[in-house]
Formats: sequence, C-alpha cells, structure tokens
Amino acid sequence: MDKGFSWSVSRHDTFSTCRRRYFYAYYAAVEDPEIRRLKKLSALPLWAGSVVHDAIETFLKSHDHLPSPEEQEALIRATVHSGMLADWKESEVGSLRFRLFEHEYQVPVQAEDKKILVGTVMRSLRNFFKSETLREALAAGKERWLTVEDLVSFHVGGVEVFLRMDLAFRDREGRVVIVDWKTGRGEGRFSEVQVAGYALYACEKGWVPAPEELRTELAYLLLPRYVRRSVDARKLAAARAFIEKSAGNMKSLLLDPVANLARLEDFPMIEKPRICRRCNFRRLCFPRAEAVAAPPLAALA
Repeated sequence: MDKGFSWSVSRHDTFSTCRRRYFYAYYAAVEDPEIRRLKKLSALPLWAGSVVHDAIETFLKSHDHLPSPEEQEALIRATVHSGMLADWKESEVGSLRFRLFEHEYQVPVQAEDKKILVGTVMRSLRNFFKSETLREALAAGKERWLTVEDLVSFHVGGVEVFLRMDLAFRDREGRVVIVDWKTGRGEGRFSEVQVAGYALYACEKGWVPAPEELRTELAYLLLPRYVRRSVDARKLAAARAFIEKSAGNMKSLLLDPVANLARLEDFPMIEKPRICRRCNFRRLCFPRAEAVAAPPLAALA
C-alpha cells in the first residue's frame, strides 16, 4: 500500500470522478505492476499537454534568451517530427515507457485526430514563444527564477500536499509571478484551488510577506488567453478548508486512516458509460467486455 496519505489537485479530481478509479490509481497501483502500467497510460489530449509541458521545461532549463523565429520553429518541428513520432512508435509496439490509451484499448485514431493533436502542440508552442510572460521571465534573469517544474510539498492540517509549479520567478519589481501553462480551451474544475495552492506554498516558503504580492497566471497557450488571478488571505483560507475537507472525505473510505490502508470493496464503481469508456482501468472493472477490434493505426507523420 501507499506509504503515507497525501493530497493533490489531481488526486482530488480522480476521487471526485470515480472512487474505484481512485483506489486503483493510488493504492492498487503501488502493489500491482500491471495496474501501475495501466495508470501510466496517456490518452491523446493528455499526451499533447505532456509534450507541450516537456518541451517548455526543456527550453527553460537550457536557454536564457529568446531564440530567433527560425530557431523557435526548428525546436517546435523537432518536438513533433522527432519526439512525438518516436513516442507514437513506442506506444504501437507496447512499450512500458510510453503507451497510449488508444493503442492499449484498440480505439481507432483517424488521420484528422492526429492532425488536430499535432496542431495543438505546434500552436501552443508558437504562442508560448510569443508570450509576454516568457519575455518577462527571461528579462528578469534565471537568478530570479524560483522553480521550473519542480515537485514540491507542504502541509495543510497535518496532510502533505503535493504540487508542481510550471514556472515561478521574481519580476523586476520584486513581485512573485507563478505561471501554469495550459493546452486546453477551458478552465479545469479546480483551477481556483490549484492557484490558491501555489499561493499557499509561496507564502509558506517566504517568497512573499503577503499573498497580495503574488501574481498568478493561467496561460491557455492554444487560444492564446492569459488569465491572471489575484490572491488574498480569504482565498487562502478557503483553499485550506477545501483541502482539509477533501482529504477528510478520502480518509473516510480507508480501512485504516492512520496506516493509510484501503480495500477495493470500500471504493464503489460509478455507472457512467461515457467516463468508464475512457478510463485507464476499464478492463479491471469490465473484464468480460468483448474487445472491439480496431483497424490498423497509421504512423504519426
């Protein structure tokens, strides 16, 4: 079983969607290699987001100035034509490192789907290079950067809370700017809590003396649209209360909350075919379901 209970926005999202999925992802996957493999499956939209985040992280950690337009385009095309194509081919042959949900469950992927996927990645990265936020971060200088994609944690009500900030830096005026890159078109269900969590961590680390001195930004690169959020003590208190209540709901289903022990029968399945059809653990819940054969998948090119 999981060694210790912890909380994150993604964990809350999974718990809210399906209790059984939550059990598989955060308890059974720790013990069972096959369930752990299924947990790692990436569906097409998630893959696009991961590719964009990885490309941005690699760029930020290896560059301290904005490349020329020609260099930018070369980086973007290498991401698609080398990186994504290699991932696709690995997934097709059943790689343990990277596997798409669509390949695992033989879901047909049309040429138009792949075209949209590649377009999402290319447009998002082009807008990233055009963003004023990137220019501001580079102008501030790397010595003023606080984190780039680091997994960090802090405690709320005795519960360890994990989060990963895409980028945080101190601007020339001394304010802390926290940026979250997005590849979707709309806000997630818990964006407000996510942003408040960033602020809670920043205040606990002493980055700012007061939450009002933070600037948070949700950067929707595909559109592009940049949503800035203000933070104050009231929002931080609301975030703490939200996390404590969510963690309490999760612990209430545990066989032993202190030892963080869980059992399958205490985490019921849902009856929502639309969600179940796209769940990584589908075959665990419906082992007798007849597999639907799909036509051969073409190479991503």
